[in-house]
Amino acid sequence: MPRGETVPIHIDMDAYFASIEQRDFPVYRKKPLVVCHTNDASSVKGIVSTSSYEARKYGVRAAMSVLEAKHLCPRGIFIRGNYQKYLYNTKKIHKICLRFSDMVEIFSVDEFFIDVNRSAHLFSGELKIGLKLQNMIEEELGLSSSVGIGPNKLVAKMASEFKKPRGITIIEEDDLPDTFSPLPVDKLFGVGRKMKKHLEILGINTIGDLANTPEEILKKRFGVIGVALHQAAMGRDFSPVHNSFDLREAVKSFGHSSALGKGVSDIKELSRITLGLTEGITRRMREDRYVGRTITAKLHLARLFSISRSKSVKSFSHLTSDIFPIAKALLEKEQALIERYPVTTIGISVNNLIDIKKSHQLSIFDLLADRPNQLALTTDSIKNKFGEKSIFRASLLDWKRRYHSVPRLDITR
Repeated sequence: MPRGETVPIHIDMDAYFASIEQRDFPVYRKKPLVVCHTNDASSVKGIVSTSSYEARKYGVRAAMSVLEAKHLCPRGIFIRGNYQKYLYNTKKIHKICLRFSDMVEIFSVDEFFIDVNRSAHLFSGELKIGLKLQNMIEEELGLSSSVGIGPNKLVAKMASEFKKPRGITIIEEDDLPDTFSPLPVDKLFGVGRKMKKHLEILGINTIGDLANTPEEILKKRFGVIGVALHQAAMGRDFSPVHNSFDLREAVKSFGHSSALGKGVSDIKELSRITLGLTEGITRRMREDRYVGRTITAKLHLARLFSISRSKSVKSFSHLTSDIFPIAKALLEKEQALIERYPVTTIGISVNNLIDIKKSHQLSIFDLLADRPNQLALTTDSIKNKFGEKSIFRASLLDWKRRYHSVPRLDITR
């Protein structure tokens, strides 16, 4: 492959969470395994985090409701995810990648970009590096991965999807845009379900259709996003590989979400659900020693459409008492819409994060107002010792039985 400013290799772990569990527990191997919020076989609440390839044969996919997954795969094994364990393995993979280049980007918890522009000649080329990475990850961690190599990050990422699992694909610059042309338009990175529908209205069904559509039309219809999609359809991408020196530097947000079945319109009940989600988020933030100042509420309404609302504040926090009122206010602003379209999935997240040590210098006012923080840390300590159910807010007495949240740690940059 001709040398450019970057020579990116994309590592995409295969069915990552489920593969880790199948590695650690032989009883799960070759079984339809679904990682979600709970081990309770009777539960139908919550969202699927990921599924094994055995479960995917039945149509089970990430972000699907557990209710739908159990309908598709009634004999599936549904287990609670261990997200700290998954992050531990992510750190291990990151260290393996650093053996081949000092330019490694943690794109998400199960994806990595490695720029080998300056090191490919040391290992007989990028293909050899891709093969070595696959072998080392499998030999040292017992996990399979798929590798994509291309002239830029976009092409490398899409290439890694071509031969999953355990595949390796190289796409040369001369192969573009023909390689992508026959693919459905939603195979293009950045095209989700909503954008797919908008493009289909314009008669755009494949990536080739998108590439052949005049850029002016796309710009008029979608603005700068239209221009970016047209460039992507042509296989053009100029983004560099961002070095992630430490996994902590890549953490972008903490979030919890919960599926609500047919939907909830009662704003008081939604506020209580939001409180439960916020409790889970702030507990994990304190555990990992982060504070944040931007709160986001994402609502799926009547399974028809979704909205997202955010608010940033001046002070960083990891306390429910600070974050919940903001999340609740975001919810209440949409009360009229919610009464018309019930909320079927609700997600709360906190971003704009920094390490707690960097948040601020303590003043006398902080010390005098530190009681909420000490109370939260004491509660965490009790839960660590006696379990999550040992202490909780009275208002959440039956919340765990009715609604189950799925933790989400977003480490995309």
